[in-house]
Amino acid sequence: MKISLAKKLSALSLSLALVAVWSPDALAKKKKKKAGKTPQVMTGTLDDGKLVTSWFSPDGLAFVETDEVDYFWAREGFSLDGQSFHFETWPEHEFLAEAAEERDENDHRLARQMNSDMARSFSDVLGRVFGDRATTSTTEGDILVEGRIVDCSTGNTAAKMFVGFGAGAGYTTIDLKFTDQSSGELVAAVHHRVVSGTTWSTTDSKFFKWIKKMGNALEEDDFGGVYRDGDPVKE
Repeated sequence: MKISLAKKLSALSLSLALVAVWSPDALAKKKKKKAGKTPQVMTGTLDDGKLVTSWFSPDGLAFVETDEVDYFWAREGFSLDGQSFHFETWPEHEFLAEAAEERDENDHRLARQMNSDMARSFSDVLGRVFGDRATTSTTEGDILVEGRIVDCSTGNTAAKMFVGFGAGAGYTTIDLKFTDQSSGELVAAVHHRVVSGTTWSTTDSKFFKWIKKMGNALEEDDFGGVYRDGDPVKE
């Protein structure tokens, strides 16, 4: 079957357009455009009340959204290399915002199960990812890493069964703050929601996978690089 000249020209135009969009120069322009955005310091609450900025800093923070973290901040100049991270045991969970009233005993049970293993999970997974660049521990370290669960839901069983495609999935929202123990200065902050299951045994693999992804990003681009490449959050 012969292809008309018009169709050939149309296909050629489409190919050239795609090359223009995905060429190194075009991608570089996109990166420059992203780099030009300036994160703004935000105070009060974000993420529908689940992110309380004062828990991290009384003066608020200029959060960005990255590929792996919903809300991320890092102090300028803070680097992964040579650090020792102390992952402290997490306190009892505290559900925040209006959604807290909607959580049932199953949600609280999952949060309790997760709490008991959070410090060890972060220390083990990130320790393997960071390798020789930094050390992790649940007992000592120059950088104190504190965490907490601010929301947790096992999901909607009916939606999972009858709708599928991720509908009704459970999730857990956490805070992480990294503090230099010698100076008392905050050096990094994380607020993120991770998809979860109905129990810790059905959630741990998802959570470990996310910790590893975040760790890989930090190991590859360091704290500063991850922050610089992020997009300013809108609220």
